[in-house]
Order: sequence, then structure tokens, then C-alpha cells
Amino acid sequence: MQGQQPGKPVGAHGLTPVGTPSRTPRQTSKGNAPPRFSAPQFPKTEGRAPPAPSNEPPPSTFAERVYQSTGRLRGKTGAQPMFTTPGPLSRQDISNGTIRSPLVSAGTPGSRLDSSSLDLNEILSPASRLNRLSKPDNSPSLSLFGSPVRGQESGASLEKKAPSPADAKLNLRSNGTAGSRDKDNKAPSSAIPSTVVDLPSQRLYALAVLIFLLAWKTYDTIDLSVDSERTSLYLFLKWCLIDAGLWYACYCLRIPKMSIAARKMQLLIALSAFVNLNLFFLSSSIFMLAVKPLAVSVASTCVRAIKQIPLVGPRLVGDSDLLIDSFELDHEHILGRHTIHILPHSLAHMNPDSKAYCIDSKTSGAEPWYWSYVSEIIGPYREKQTKIPLLINGTRPQSITYAYTPFETGQRQIRTIKNVGAMQIETTTIYPTLTNWAMATYYLPISEVGVYEIHSVKDAKGLEFRTATHAPKTVVVSCPKARLQWRSDTNPDDSFVVGGDGHASICQRVDTDDVSNAVSRTGLSDGLIEAVVEGYEPMEMTIVRLVNGHREVIGLDGIHPRTTEEVLKVSDDPTTKKEQLEEIRKWSRFRSRKSTYVINDTFLRPGEYVYKLESVRDSANHTVALSDSNSAGIFNNKKGKVGKATSYMARIQVHRRPSIGWSTSLLQSELPLRLSDDRQRSSSHKLSLNLSGQAPWTVEYLVIDNAGTTRETQKFTSLKDAVIEATRAGVYQLVSVNDQHCSGLVERTNMTLVHTQKPAVNVTSVPLTAHECVGEIGAQVDFELSGRPPFAVHYREFNLRFPNSRPITRVVRSQQRRHSFKITPELAGTYRFEFFQLEDDNYPSGLPISTTIEQSVHAQPSAKLDTVGGYIPRKICLGQVLELPVRLKGQGPWELTYNVVHENRRTSNTIKDIAKESYAIDLGAFEAPGDYTVEIVQVKDGNSCARDLLDVSTTVTVREGGPQVGFQCPDGGIRVLDGEQARIPVRVSGEFPVEIKYRKIGDTTGHVYKAEVSYGPQGVTKEDTVLAYGPGEYELVSASDICTGTVDPLNARCPVRVEAKPSAWFMTDGLTLGDGTNNQDRIWRLAEVCEGSSSPAVFELGLSGSGPWKIEYSVQYWSASNVHSGVPGYEDRSKMHTSVALQPSTLKTECCDPGLYRYTLRGVSDERYQRLQPLAAIRKTIAPDAGVTVVEHQVTRSPRAMLRAYLPDGTPLNAASSSSRSHGLFSSKQATVKHCLAPGQSKVESDAQTWARVRDHLPEFRVEFEKDGKPPFQAWVEVFPASGPSEVMHIDNIDGYSQEVVLPDSVASHIGRYHMRLVKTRDTRGCEHQIVDPSEVGLGRADEDGKAIAGGIEIEYIEAPSARPASASPAANPSRDVCVGDILAFDLRGLNSWNVEYTYNNMHRAISANKRLFRRIADVPGNFTLTRVCHRSANDCCSEFDDLSYAVHDIPRVRVSGGKDVYQDILEGDTGNIRLDLAGTPPFTFTWQRRSLEHGGHDGKGKVLESHTVKDLNDHAYTINTSSEGTFEVTFVQDRYCQYPKS
Repeated sequence: MQGQQPGKPVGAHGLTPVGTPSRTPRQTSKGNAPPRFSAPQFPKTEGRAPPAPSNEPPPSTFAERVYQSTGRLRGKTGAQPMFTTPGPLSRQDISNGTIRSPLVSAGTPGSRLDSSSLDLNEILSPASRLNRLSKPDNSPSLSLFGSPVRGQESGASLEKKAPSPADAKLNLRSNGTAGSRDKDNKAPSSAIPSTVVDLPSQRLYALAVLIFLLAWKTYDTIDLSVDSERTSLYLFLKWCLIDAGLWYACYCLRIPKMSIAARKMQLLIALSAFVNLNLFFLSSSIFMLAVKPLAVSVASTCVRAIKQIPLVGPRLVGDSDLLIDSFELDHEHILGRHTIHILPHSLAHMNPDSKAYCIDSKTSGAEPWYWSYVSEIIGPYREKQTKIPLLINGTRPQSITYAYTPFETGQRQIRTIKNVGAMQIETTTIYPTLTNWAMATYYLPISEVGVYEIHSVKDAKGLEFRTATHAPKTVVVSCPKARLQWRSDTNPDDSFVVGGDGHASICQRVDTDDVSNAVSRTGLSDGLIEAVVEGYEPMEMTIVRLVNGHREVIGLDGIHPRTTEEVLKVSDDPTTKKEQLEEIRKWSRFRSRKSTYVINDTFLRPGEYVYKLESVRDSANHTVALSDSNSAGIFNNKKGKVGKATSYMARIQVHRRPSIGWSTSLLQSELPLRLSDDRQRSSSHKLSLNLSGQAPWTVEYLVIDNAGTTRETQKFTSLKDAVIEATRAGVYQLVSVNDQHCSGLVERTNMTLVHTQKPAVNVTSVPLTAHECVGEIGAQVDFELSGRPPFAVHYREFNLRFPNSRPITRVVRSQQRRHSFKITPELAGTYRFEFFQLEDDNYPSGLPISTTIEQSVHAQPSAKLDTVGGYIPRKICLGQVLELPVRLKGQGPWELTYNVVHENRRTSNTIKDIAKESYAIDLGAFEAPGDYTVEIVQVKDGNSCARDLLDVSTTVTVREGGPQVGFQCPDGGIRVLDGEQARIPVRVSGEFPVEIKYRKIGDTTGHVYKAEVSYGPQGVTKEDTVLAYGPGEYELVSASDICTGTVDPLNARCPVRVEAKPSAWFMTDGLTLGDGTNNQDRIWRLAEVCEGSSSPAVFELGLSGSGPWKIEYSVQYWSASNVHSGVPGYEDRSKMHTSVALQPSTLKTECCDPGLYRYTLRGVSDERYQRLQPLAAIRKTIAPDAGVTVVEHQVTRSPRAMLRAYLPDGTPLNAASSSSRSHGLFSSKQATVKHCLAPGQSKVESDAQTWARVRDHLPEFRVEFEKDGKPPFQAWVEVFPASGPSEVMHIDNIDGYSQEVVLPDSVASHIGRYHMRLVKTRDTRGCEHQIVDPSEVGLGRADEDGKAIAGGIEIEYIEAPSARPASASPAANPSRDVCVGDILAFDLRGLNSWNVEYTYNNMHRAISANKRLFRRIADVPGNFTLTRVCHRSANDCCSEFDDLSYAVHDIPRVRVSGGKDVYQDILEGDTGNIRLDLAGTPPFTFTWQRRSLEHGGHDGKGKVLESHTVKDLNDHAYTINTSSEGTFEVTFVQDRYCQYPKS
């Protein structure tokens, strides 16, 4: 299409390009074709269809064929492209938040750019994730910004609606693919509330537990798998339980993304059990065979690493079997290889991927002035420069020459880089078989836009590299740039202001006709921001707009190239050559150009408009992300503030226009508003306003009254002060309003205020007469009112008959303007009525008036019940006389007529000649109960003026009888505890309240108690209680309410009794009275018993009260060693006890510890007395022996003994067996006496004479008794021999406190261990101390019957250990020469636990050994000597050696070409020399091989071409001369003692 964009906006963000024509997307048969570079095409004046695609496929590069195979190059048409589509995304592009795609093939200038550059921040924003599933499966292909690609008619607008971020993310996928399906599955909720632990932390903790358990299981597996013969049922059961608990916890906790179902839990538990079975229980399982090598390897590596720690490492590791089994000789014994080969030709290719590059003038630093002098040495300037890759396949280049053609001049320039080593180099492939041959990429730094191509590359020898033929040239353009700026030609109605921070503000634009004159209609599509873009056209920009937190994307594309005027100017220059002009025309379309776009917006919504220029892309698909760290957070749904305006970010604050109107309460009030002079009414009105906007406000309004129109202005600083004070009548009209920023809208509603008129009244009166009476009885008054109702007329009433009386003030109220009422005074006389005040709604305070009426009144008689001077009862009893007081008014004497109504029967009575105004009607006594109504129906005065009365009556209830009362006394009377208050239940019926009188029988004072029963339903029986004043028998006297009642004679009395308190005491039967020593009272005692007696003694208790009883007693204990036995305050312990007893009952004594026990009864409670009652006050009032509350009991100590061991010289050994008990339990820990014998010294292996000499040195054993026992003693000792059943030895008549235990030879005659222990002891009092349970005496040893021997002394005869070299070990070599890496193994004899001591290189070490085969690795050369072996259980039982010393020799070494890998290039026919250096003890024997350079061997190396063995070499050097190609290396070396590798 031709021409400019129309001014019509699209939505709220229309886009209008400035100075550039719009374009129509090019359509192809396959949809929108991606943009490509081709021959320059300029926009035509007439639109035409795009050319049809060619059927012949254009030539392509290798990169294009790769991309076509992956489906990434779509719709390839037109001429051969200069640049190909982009490759995979780089990490740098993703980390920067922008997907940068290189230059793609170009199409026509109007073609749409490929959508391969997207802002990852936009794609990965929360909004895009929420809307990711919004695209349906049949959605069309998406453009760069996610909007569907559609054909556009000629003249269609360039503007389009910004897509959502979700569409932008969908664009990453191939066009036309199906969208994601909606996932409505609700996420599982965790059993742990997220308020306690958030879900990410729950997953982190669960993962930490899993890792910990996995590490733990790995450790157990490695520890167990080191020894393949071991299995562990404990580990199998432990890990089955742990795994089951783990999977059950995962099932119960339901942590999102880590929860499992019930069936999956069961499957995992079964699988874990199967794995544990193979790991820990089966010794030959497939798992163990697979895990063991790996476990040994991991454990060995860890142990070797720990051993490398200086000082601490060897002590921590020791001589671990892992070090021995995994020891490997280092690979430094054979070092170096020598390779000889021939090099081929080298290749060079610039920009192999045919990418496009751009230069940013701001980020690319210019070369310093001195750089031209040092670039030959240092290399090109690298400061943020663009680099073109140069692929080199061959040797290292020495110099690189390239050609450069600028766009402006078209002149080709040749440039050379000599310091190639200073360039950035990335090596891709290294060829081991070729010396100095590699495939590497050299990055050529550039700082100028133009066309680059490779010219030549040379190496250090001056050989020129081959370059790719027909390689395309590399075009480098200026990187696209864009910025935002404010427009200078803004509308003045917007109140456009730019602040100090660079941001702007305007007033809200209004799109309505109902506005005031102060707010004019502004251009709703006028924009305030311009986007200036510069680069290689056509170009695209991405602008993100944030309107009140709502994110929208605005796409600006179609910035077309123009006809280059520069080319026309150059063509007019006569000095320009034709070839140069052709070059300028050829490359001019790549030059950078500038365009300006206006970002349109209506600004109809107030708030914050933030514009951010995110990215710009040129036609070469160079995308520049214009990020701003200050505003990144607010564009990603994060809280933050917008900083100062930059070239890429600007903010427009759209202020809401203020509005004004009358308040709702004012509009809902009664209109028009009235002004009154009354003090209760206001003479002015506060007209409240409804304001919106930002303070302060300036309000302008008109006041229209009879005097004319007045314009007034008022300012307000707050909403509560927005009130207009109206003091005059008229019409108030709002005109305009302005707040801090803008002018506003005005509500067109007027407010009217009027003045009110004063009220007035016209009073007229007419006398009133009655036919029955003589004269006037009052007056009828009529009012005619003016004003606003309601009205109130106040008047005073004067009785002239009584001039000194005070007037009566009355008020007449009316809602009507005409009102009539009657005045009929009760007393006769002349009355004057003065009307003095008038009120209406406008004048509530009233206005004074003056109107008087006089009227003579002959009053009518009246009668009413006198409630002031007399009493009118409501209830009376049957037979009671009733008098009804009445007060009369009028001219006496009076005649009174009244009726008495009872049960629908009416009786009329008349009383005449009543002279006094106060009179009492005597109704007499009523004969029947019920309700009687007395009515006064008529009264007549002395002038015979009769007057009927209405509603002058009263009702009296006549009751037939009074209340009835009686006690509800239980059988036996009322029983209470001592000190408690008693209440007697009563049953009352009648009219409440009822007064009850009662007395206590036998009370000499004759006092009568009163109680009142109230709050009961009338006529209903009620149960209540009356207070009893102490124990005794109570009798009802009377009951009354309004009438006197009766007392139930059958329930007139009730006794009150106090329960007796409980008591407890010790019965004295079987007790003896003490002697009262230590200045103490004589106390009853129980017979003495021995400690640990099987039948403890008991005390018999005497009890009184109501059982069961709860007894509290104390037990005081004095030990046998306490010198203050029985003295209070010196006891060893004292404790309170509580016991529940039934009658008869006993108290069990304590007999555990010997000493004196004193039992004291402290208190007792029973069923009635729940609280504990002390016994001191009542112990002598129940029974003769009730005072016995303290008794004693003596427990005699059993004899204590100890079994001890002594050396023959009497020195005690640290081995003893005590017969003491700790809290009644015998210690099961036994003491051990060990004796070391040299081999052959036992009685079995030697003669009797030798054994007798040995026995003289054996320890002896004694039974020692404590001094508190009484001899003679007896002791029983059980002896367990090394084999056979045990034997119990009885030792009798032990007069002293020590006795030797003589063991027979048959018991202690073999090497091994036997055991002896005390069974029991007895003294002369017969007290026994049973040390061992009789059921365990006589049992065999633990290895025979499975029973362990508890306590005692264990005697063990140990034979000294021995060691000898193992037959299959190098240690058995008679010459005692071994090599580094040999394992020295020794067979150990004796007990299965040894401490082995040896010396290695003058370092003495002692280690523990649990296996009979002791091994040590010879890891360093030197001397090794095994010096001593001891039993670990008896470390003093040892054997020493002096013939187990070995010399450890080092492994021989060989170095090929100095121990390095040498790569030598030789020409055909030349000879190479290879030197071998040997170290060790001659003579030497070694084998060398030559392998091919190709890796074709079975071991991954080259094939073996030849192999030679050299023997008995006495020199330390050897030389190989060869002209063959291949790799030379040594495979075997041997000296006098050792070889490598070992066989």
C-alpha cells in the first residue's frame, strides 16, 4: 500500500509510524515465509503479489542442510541466501534473558520477520505461565508477538493489539502445533499445614532425610561387603523396618510431588525388602556380587585419601585390610612414549556457520591512539569487540590476512594480523597421532561495519593454508538501537508536565459530552512518547506497557528501507568509478538508518502508564535486549518502584480529573432549604459537597437571588472542610472545580434556599351547657392557624374563685390549620384562659401571643377510687370485712350508685346523703370465695346534677383457706458431719411468699425461728429447706401468707443428729512393751526378724466409723549403724504412706533394710468423713487401747561376705566378688583373674612336678565376712571347672571373719577358664544371706546349658601366642627379600584376638588383629620386623620374635624420552632416536613395542607392529634408532629383585 497510516487508533494502544510507509505481510502457499536476504528490493508505488516460489531447490550450505534435517528451516524460497537460519540457543543468550537469533535469509522488504527472538523474562513471567494453556489446538501460526498471521487487505492498518505473554511463549514452538491441554487436576494437599512448614521446605526436609538414609545404607553395605563371607540378620531386619517406615511416612504426609499411593507404597516396601535381602542376608546373591567390587573400590579410595592426611591420617586408618587388598603400584615406573608421524596440509575457513554480526558503537570501545604502534606485538584491540570465527584445521597459523570493504566507499582493503597468539582461540579437536595438529577456532576482532572475507593464512614455516572456495562474504552491520523520547507538540489540554526525574504527568482525557466548559475535548489518539529506532531496515521493536499493573505488549514492526539518497549523491560525483559505484549500490542497503514512531494512547483511564522498550531487532535478525534493572521487578508482577526515566523506560502519571456535586445527604433532605430566625433553627445552611481528586480544590459557584447573580470562589484543603456556608436565600449553582493537577467535572444540580414566614393564630370560644344540669359547664375554643404544621398553642388556666391558687399551664397541639377543643373544669367558678405562646415547625422556640377568654363554670359531680388517702386490697380471706375508699367532687351532698359483680351476677346498691368528699363503701364479709368486681356507675350532687361514670371499678379475690406446711424428714432424721450446717427439708403449698415458724423442742428459751419460702408458683406445692440451729428435734409452729395456714400433724417434727468421727489404732495382741531407753516413752514392739525374711510381720489394726477407711501413717527408719537409733530428728529417712483398710485389717511391715522402723498413725477418714481426721484428739475415746498409735519393729542385718583373690605374697588382686546386695539385686558382673603360661606349662602337657612349681605361683582365694555379723559363720561356694558340671563346697565353723578356699587339683588343672562364686552365708543367729537363687545353683556353664554365670571370680589360664610366616606369602622366602607391593602374611596361634607389634623403617606400631592370618603391605622400601604378639584379652601374655626381619626393595623404573610423551614429525627416510633411562639394581630386563597410530587394537590403542625384549642389561641407559612410523613404549621392566608389572 502507499501513503501514511491513518490516524484511527486501534484499541487503547494504536501505533502510528512516523515517516515510513506501512507494509503488508508477504503470503506464500505455505503461510508466512520467514525473512531472507536476497537482491535489494525497494518499495514500489503500486502493490503487487509476491513472486511464486521456485520449484528448483536453491544451493545450500552444510549448516542449512543440518537445519533442514531438524525441521528448523521452513519455507525456503528465492535466491541462494547469504546467511542461514540460527542454530541452537546458547547458554549466554538464555542467561541474559533474551533469545538472540543470528541473521536469517532475507526476503522482500515487506516480509514479516521470523519470530525467533523473545524475551525470556516475558515468556517465563507468572502471567504467561497462567495463560500458557489458553491457545486451542487449532490455533493458527503465530507471528513474533503471538498474534495470528492473517492476510491483510490493501490499506489495512499497521496497528494491532498487543498479544498476551502466553502467546509469546507458544511462539517458541513450531507454528501450527497443538497447544497445551488444560490441567484441572487439583494439587494434593500436604498433611502438614503450609502455615506451619511451607511446601518447598517440606520437600527439602524430605529430600534431606532420603539422602541421609541412602548414605547410611551405603555405609552399612560397604562395611558388610568388605568381607564376602559375612551376613547380618540384624542389618536386614533394621533396614526393612526403616524402609517400611519411610514409605509409609511418604504415603501419610502427602507432600506434593513426593506423595505415593497405597498400592505403590506396598510395592516399594516389597521391593525394598527384596533389595535388603540380597544386600545383607544372602552371601552369594547377584546383588552382593555386583555391589562388593564397587563397595570395596569406594571404601578403598576413601581410606587412601584419609591416609594422605599428615600426622593424623596413618593413625586413623592404621593397617586396614582395604589398603592391603586395594594396593596398587603407581604408574610412574614406566613413563613416556615416543610417537613419530607425518603431517598433512592445513585448511582455513572464515565464518563457517555463515552467521551475521553487528557492531554497537556504544559498547565497542575505540582503539586507543597508541594501539597502532603495539598491535603488531600485542595483537588487535579486544575491548568489547565483535569477533568473527575463523576455523583452522591444521598446524598453528603464524599470520592471518583478510579483506575489508566499507559500505560507504566500496573500496576493498587488505589487513594482516601477525600476532595470532593474542587472538581468542577455542580448540575443538586435537589429533593425538599428529604433532601440533588440531582443529581450532580463531576469533577475528573487528570494530567497523562492512564486508569481510579471508584472504590468506600462513604457518610458522611460511606454508599457506588452503581456504574454502566460493565461501560467502561476512557482512557486519550496525547493531540496532532504539530509545524513547517525549513529543514536543503535545496538546495543551492534557496539562503535560515533565518532572525532575524525567517522568511526565497529564490529566485524564474525557470521552463524554457531559463535561464543563473547563474540560475541553482533547485528541483521544494523540501519543506522548516517540520511539526512535536506528539500524539495518526493516526493523521491529517490542515495547511493554504497564497500565496500573496490567502488562501489555506493543509490537512495532515494518520499519522499511528507503531509497538511498546517498547512492544518488555518489553517482553524481564525477570522481567515482563505475566499479566503486556498483559496490556502493551493492552494499548500501546494509547501512544503518533512523526512523521515529509515535506510541498512541487514549489515556482514558487514570493511573500509572509505564512504557519499557524491551528489545529491537533488525532485518538481519540481530536482537538487542534493552533491559532496565530499576524496573525489571514491576514488569514481572513484583513489587517495586519505578526509578528515574531512562532512554528505555518512561512513566506517565495520568491524574484523575476531579469532580464536584452536592452531597447525597443534602440532596435527600427536604428541599428547598429554609432559613429561620428562630434560635432552634439555623439562619444559615452548610451546603456539603462531594469532591474527588487531590487536594487542594478551588470551587467556583453562582448565587442567584432577587438582587442579581454573584460569582464566588472558595478553596478547600480537605474533604471534611468541603462545605459552602449559605447565609442568604437564593439559587446556588456550581460552575467549576480544579484540584492540584487538573480541572474537573461539575454536576448540574442547583440548590435553593428560601426565608420562612412567622406563624399566627385566631382564637374564638363558645360556652358549653348540659341538659341535666343548670348553667354552663365549660367552653369550646376554635383555632385558625397559619404557618408550617405541626402547631402548639400554650395557655394558662386561672380559677378566679381561688385568686391565690397557682395557674395550670396546658398545651394544645394540632397538625391542621383549623382546630377545635373543649374545656370542662371539674370545679365550679369563673375561669380565665390566657393564650400566651404559639409554635410551628419553623419556629419551635415559639412566638409570644396575647389572647384571653373568661368563662363561668358550674362544675359536674365526679367520683373515683381513693388510692392516695386509703388502701384498696386485691386479695382477702373468706369472712374478712372489706371497705372500699372513694373520693367525691362537686356540690354536696352526693348520692352514689355502685354494682357488685360475682360469677355473672350483678347486685346494684345506692348510698345517699354523703356529706364528705372522702367516703368508704362498706361491702361487708363475702360468703363465697372467688373474684368480686365493684363498679361505681353514677354520682349525683346536691343540685340533682347526675353524672354517669365509666371505668371506675376494682376487682377483689376472696380466698377460702391459707397455706399448708410439713417437714420431709427421712427415716432416722437428718444426719450431718461435725462442724457442718444442717437444713431441714419442708413441703409448702399456698400463695407465696409463705412465712414458716418453727422451734427446737427442749429449748428452755422458747425461741421461735422464722423462715420465708418465696418465688414459687401460686397455688402449687413447693419443696424447700429451713436452717437447723444445732442438733436436736425441731417442730413446726405455724404457716401463713395473706391468710393463716395449717401444719401437717404427721410431719410436724424432725430430729437432727451429728455423725461420730472415725478412729484407728494398733492392737496390742502379740506386741511387747519396750524398755523406754534413750529417754523415750515406752513403745509397743514387734518381735525381731532377719533381713530378707520370706514372711514379713504384720500389725493388727482396730477401726471405728463407717468403712472403708483411708489411713495415713508415717514410717521412720534408723539404720543399724545409726548411733541415735529411735531418737526423733536423727532418722535416716521418713516417709508418709496412705492405705485403704476394711475391718478387720492389718498393716504390713518393711523388712528390706536392717535397722529400726517406727510406725505412727497420723489420721483416718471413712465413708462419711471424707477429709482426714487427726487421731491425737480422739485416740482414747473409742476403746481401751485406742491410744496405741505408735509401734516399732527391729530388722536384723544378714551376714555379709566377699570372695577375694590374693597373690602368694598376700598382695590383693583387683578381683573380688561381694555378697552385698544393691536394692535387693545381686550384681551379675564378675571379676576375672588371668595367668599367662608359656606353651607346654599346663598340667595336661607337663609332668606333676612341673605343675606343682607352677601352682606355687597361682593366686589364692578367701571368704571375708563383715564385722557386724556374729560368728561362727557358714559359707557355700560354687565352683565351675573348665569342663564338666559345677560343684558346691560347704565351709562350716568359720570362727573368724576370714577363711581360705582350697580348690582341688581336679578343678584347676587345665588351660582355660573356670569360675567360682558365693552361694549363701549364715551366722550364729540363723540369719541367712542368699546370694544366688537356689534354682540357679548347680547349673552348667554358659556354653553347655545356655545359662550365664552371675557374679563371682573368673580364673583363666592363658597360653602365650605364637606367629610364623604363611607358606604362600613372600614372608616365607628364606632370603627375607621382598618388594614394594608384596603382602607379608603370618599365621597367628592362640586366642582369637591379638595385639601385634612390628617395626617398619624404625617406626614402631602396635595394632589389633582378629583373624589368624595377619597381613601387612610393604608399601615403601626399607626394613620390616615383626617383634611381638600378645593376647588382647591378657595383654601381659606375649611372645617376642627376633627372626622375622625383611628387607623391602623398590620397584625398578624406566623413562622413555625423559618420561614425557614426545611427538616427532619426520620426513620419509629420516631416522628418529629414542632414549630409555632405567633405575634399579642391575641387571635389567625390559620389553618395548611399536604400535600403529590408528586405534585399532583390542585395548583401544594402536595395533602392535613389533615387540622386542632386552635381557641382562647392566647399564642404566638404552637407545632405539628407527625410521618407522608409530608409537614406541615399554611394557615390562625387571631388575635383580623386583619387576613391573607384577605377574
